[in-house]
Amino acid sequence: MKGSTLNLVTALNSKLMEFPGIVNSLESKEIFFIDKLLAWIKSTEELLLTYNISEVSELSGLRSKLITPKFSDQKNLPVKKTQLKIASEILYDLQHTVLNVLKPVELKVEECRELTRQLLHIVSQTGSIHYNHDLPFELLIDDLWQFIISNEQLKPGAVKLKTILIINDIYRLIAEEINPEDFEEKTKPLKKPHPKIE
Repeated sequence: MKGSTLNLVTALNSKLMEFPGIVNSLESKEIFFIDKLLAWIKSTEELLLTYNISEVSELSGLRSKLITPKFSDQKNLPVKKTQLKIASEILYDLQHTVLNVLKPVELKVEECRELTRQLLHIVSQTGSIHYNHDLPFELLIDDLWQFIISNEQLKPGAVKLKTILIINDIYRLIAEEINPEDFEEKTKPLKKPHPKIE
């Protein structure tokens, strides 16, 4: 079963947001910089492994470059100094690899988000689904999705969403993109009787 694409985008963005701090650590020659960088690489590898993303091997290859000096026979070369040199050379490749994973996934999510907006707009125009404030908000989300997948006009959009996202992601997108006011039942104002002409 595939995992949450929305969670993947959030997690990859979070890893990239950590990167400026890592570069700052290198610049200020922090004593634990190498440990910090290795921890970042390992946690990012674990994330990619969870989603069976092949770029994990690229990160592992770059990590191997960083740990190789520990096993060098050349005793005259200080390990830390060699690692710092390697780290400065691979930093760009590390962030570039993660960015290359993120970009197409982020694009797919944005397409799904736009499609969800369109579907919700069409459903609201039909007036078939009404939001009852006394009932749980989740019930509205479920009603909307059931309507979308059972409607012949909207079903192709539902199928497209299902090929890209797991159902929890679809429900989450609906919840994020919906404007409940669009589904509130509009009460017609009572017509005032025409005044009688005496």
